Amino acid sequence: MTSAPSDIARLAHAAAAAAAGPAAAALAAIHVADTALAAASADPGVGPKLKALACHRGCAWCCHQVVGVTPAEAALLAQAFAELPRGDQDRIRNRTQDVARRGQGLDQRGWWAAKLPCPLLGDDGGCVLHPVRPLPCRAYTSADDGLCRRSLEGEAVRIPVLAAQWTIYGQAQAGLSAALAAAGVDPGPVSLVDALAWVLG
Repeated sequence: MTSAPSDIARLAHAAAAAAAGPAAAALAAIHVADTALAAASADPGVGPKLKALACHRGCAWCCHQVVGVTPAEAALLAQAFAELPRGDQDRIRNRTQDVARRGQGLDQRGWWAAKLPCPLLGDDGGCVLHPVRPLPCRAYTSADDGLCRRSLEGEAVRIPVLAAQWTIYGQAQAGLSAALAAAGVDPGPVSLVDALAWVLG
């Protein structure tokens, strides 16, 4: 990895702190992480693994787990949600309410076992708000989509995630959280579904 994890957190903190508003702060942290991943792709130990990732549009096995987001990431999603056609907004709002009800009281393991999908999944298995997806969603990628499917189906298998990508986006979210805390904002995290239920009303 080109940048040390602490450098990524520091850069994300500074970028988020300089941004005008929470949604812009989330975008700034995402940009820091995207830039760091692009630089890491030149590393011979990382680049080939990035190219070998099995993730693709419609592959949504991993989109059935609790995702922790900051208020800034929730604000970014809300901003993008407001630009969707009314029909899409209604579908996401209804799905959010349904998933929040079905998942009430479940921990991460129970949520995964219940196969509760992210409310932002479209009928084609793609994320409706993919360009502004939260940092943890960007962090989680797999080298074997078959193992992801088997895991969701209940088999005890280990998902081969790319450590470099996981670290980069995780550190960017840590930097974003620190910037929010320094500004007097509770950084969370809160679950993505709870955040959606709150911002969508």
